[in-house]
Amino acid sequence: MPQQIHLFKERIRHRIKAGHHRGFGIHSPYLFRLITAVLEEKLPFYHFARIECLRKELKTDIASFDKDTGKRNPNRFAKTEASCGQLLFRLIQDAHYKTVLELGTSTGLETQYMAFANQKARCISVTTSAEIAAIALEGFKKQGLKNIELLLLQNDETPEKILNELGTLDFVLFNKFSGEKENLIQFEKCLLKKNKDSLFVFMNIHSNPDALNAWKTIRTHSEVQVTIDLYHLGIVIFNTMLEKKNYVIKIK
Repeated sequence: MPQQIHLFKERIRHRIKAGHHRGFGIHSPYLFRLITAVLEEKLPFYHFARIECLRKELKTDIASFDKDTGKRNPNRFAKTEASCGQLLFRLIQDAHYKTVLELGTSTGLETQYMAFANQKARCISVTTSAEIAAIALEGFKKQGLKNIELLLLQNDETPEKILNELGTLDFVLFNKFSGEKENLIQFEKCLLKKNKDSLFVFMNIHSNPDALNAWKTIRTHSEVQVTIDLYHLGIVIFNTMLEKKNYVIKIK
C-alpha cells in the first residue's frame, strides 16, 4: 500500500509540474528539436511491431522475471511500457550513437529497441540473473540481432568491472535500480566514460523514494546540464552549451 500511495502522489506531482508539450517555452533549438522531432514523434517503425509481438509471446508463453530480483513476477510486463522502448529507439537512431550500454537487462525488450535503432552500433547489456539472460538471448536470436553483447556478472562481480574495460560511452540506459547508493556509484563511473554528446537515461525514476532521491542528486550534479523528466524515465544531457535546467514534460 505505501508503494501505491507513493506512485499515486508522484503521478499527480508530475502532472502538476509538467510543462506544455510540443516544445512551448523551450528556447534552445537543440532541445526544441529533441522534444518535438524525437520525443513526440509518433511515426511507427517496422521493428516496433516485431518487438511488441514478442512481448505478447513472452507474457503468454514464458514465465516473466523481475529484473531486480531475478524471480518470477507475473506483473513484470505491466511495469514496462512499449512507449519507453520506442523512445530509446528514437533517441539512439536520431543521434546515431555507436556505443550503447544497458545496466540491468530486463527481458531484453528494451535492449532490442536499442539494438535495432542502429544495427552497426555496439550494444552491451549487463545482467546478474542467468534466468533473465536466457530469456533475453532467446529474444535476440528470434529477432536476428547480431550487435548485442549480453554480459552475465558472476558471483560478486559488479558492473564497475565491465565499465573499466570500456571506452567512451555514447548512450547509457540505467535499466535496473540497485539502490540509491549503488546507482549513484554506477552513474559516477559512467561519467568517466562520457563525451560532450553522450546521453544517459534512467528508467522508473519515480518508482520509489530512493529512486527519486537518486534522480534528484543526478539532476543537480555539476557535470549535468539538462535533465528531462518524462515520469517513466529521465534523460540526462551533458552539453555545456545548454543552460542548466530540469524540464518536467508530459508526452502525449
